[in-house]
Amino acid sequence: MLKCVDPTGRVRRERRGVSLIEILVAMTLLVVVLGALAVLTTRTVKRSRDLDLASARTFILMQQSSRFSVLPYDSISAYAPRTDTVIAGRFSFLRRVSFVQGTTGSEYKTVKVILRQLGDTTRVDSLLFQRAKTYAHSPLFI
Repeated sequence: MLKCVDPTGRVRRERRGVSLIEILVAMTLLVVVLGALAVLTTRTVKRSRDLDLASARTFILMQQSSRFSVLPYDSISAYAPRTDTVIAGRFSFLRRVSFVQGTTGSEYKTVKVILRQLGDTTRVDSLLFQRAKTYAHSPLFI
């Protein structure tokens, strides 16, 4: 065991353990670092949830767009007006379908699809289709 001798010739005893100040400084640094990590983790989780909802909304919009763009003109009246629930993964949406007869003639219909997430009254998405009746006996379709 080494002995420390100061300039006056006295033998100093060795330092054993850690002081209370060093423990407090270490704990303060740990709290600051863990607090910053907690903030970053919270932001990441919130952003992940928002992206999950946005992808579900995009999926529902694309699904409804595909459904009503291939719907035959004469079948529009059977689907509208209607209000029902559409489920995408773990999200549920309220779907309202309506149509308006065209003002230029009966061969045009405007279909409107409104989607709103159940429980959320602030975000509303809508799709608007203008459908025209095609004639099979046109001189252009020989």
